[in-house]
Amino acid sequence: MSMVEDKGFENMILTFNPKYELPSRTYFTTKMEKKYEEVKGKLNKKLKTTDSMALTTDIWTSVATEAYLGVTCHFVGEDWEMESHSLTTMPLEERHTGPNIAEWIEEIIAKFDIPPEKIKAVVHDNGSNVVAAANLLSEKHGWASVRCAGHTLNLVVQSGLKCNQAISKLVEQRWPVTATLSDPAVTQRGKHYLDLKNEQWDLIEELIEGLEPFDGATEFLSGQKYVTLSVLPTLVQGLTKSIQGSAFETAPVKAYQAHVAEEIARRWQGLFLFHPESPNTTLLTAALDPRYRKLKFLPAEEAFKVQSTVQTMALAVKMEERRGNRASGTAQDDDAVTVTRAKGAPSFLDKILGSSDSSTSDEEDEEEQFNQAVQKEVLMYFGERPLSKKENPLSWWKTNAARYPTLAKLAKSLLCIPATSTPSERLFSAAGNIASKRRASLSSEHVDMLTFLHCNHTLL
Repeated sequence: MSMVEDKGFENMILTFNPKYELPSRTYFTTKMEKKYEEVKGKLNKKLKTTDSMALTTDIWTSVATEAYLGVTCHFVGEDWEMESHSLTTMPLEERHTGPNIAEWIEEIIAKFDIPPEKIKAVVHDNGSNVVAAANLLSEKHGWASVRCAGHTLNLVVQSGLKCNQAISKLVEQRWPVTATLSDPAVTQRGKHYLDLKNEQWDLIEELIEGLEPFDGATEFLSGQKYVTLSVLPTLVQGLTKSIQGSAFETAPVKAYQAHVAEEIARRWQGLFLFHPESPNTTLLTAALDPRYRKLKFLPAEEAFKVQSTVQTMALAVKMEERRGNRASGTAQDDDAVTVTRAKGAPSFLDKILGSSDSSTSDEEDEEEQFNQAVQKEVLMYFGERPLSKKENPLSWWKTNAARYPTLAKLAKSLLCIPATSTPSERLFSAAGNIASKRRASLSSEHVDMLTFLHCNHTLL
């Protein structure tokens, strides 16, 4: 924004059109702030249309050494399309402790008038302070804490690359550059340079093969326009099989192969376990993805626990809906009570037949009908054949929501959860371009506003 006050820029405009009067820096600042409030209002309205959403969060430091907290929100819209929006790139001035981060996230959702009960999960990296914040929010609001699968994959690969001295040396020599040059499409065999020996080139070629599955997995899990978290159990199993099934010849890559297989098993050891008292969000999400509803990656006992918990959650959704319907009909109920009282005291027949007991019995019958309806819906859903892996689960739910109305609401609340915190990291990519060295004098509030407008450009 300060460019309009730059002498060189002023002289250029003067040359183009001597009569043109340049707007001031204040003019553009006011315009930006007005546009920010306008888009924020549009986003607030959109967020009111959804009953549930997930957040991603991360922390970043700019070239001006200013720290920012990035937060994005994700939900399935009324048309069953995945929606993602930036909430903030919030400047941080205090220490990045777990309690502080938790408090900042609460301030952000309050700023956008998002009730805490709408948030179903927070996706974050493995940093101890962010994990502590997520645990605090989980205890206070019941939000699920979901660790970034992309960050976990990166830790697995980095650990594998450091497990062998030969590979570590290549890493120190910036082996990604040499790896690219080892591609026959780029550099023909016999023309390998960079002072590498033949056995090192062989090692690079095998290492590329060993890294390809992780590259593909990371790219897929980082998507924002489709469901990702439900795919994680199947993807982790596929990664393990891919790594163990590869036949490598060089000793360093064989060591890497064994090490990453161990790291996958260690870091995701809880992924395939389910405890109803503290449900595994990833497995519940997979159960509500029609592609993986059979939960074939789990033992039969674990799959039954997941399905039973889905039924319990569906019943809770149904009962909440029932309470809402009753609340909306309170006025009519009050009128009915007034009319009854006007007719006088209950008759002798009412007393001996026990009208109050009858009312209680009716409620019990209604509750039993609810239980049976939900049970039938759940059994029908899990009894269907799985959807093809190539199909879009959100499109399937859009078509079948009327058949499974209760499970559809539950699916919307879980399928929106991303597998990675990449969306909040993308905020920092945009913020890094905005808070560049040339624009390092921008206030942190204006960096937040410009990043918000850039990332929510669809609402402009």
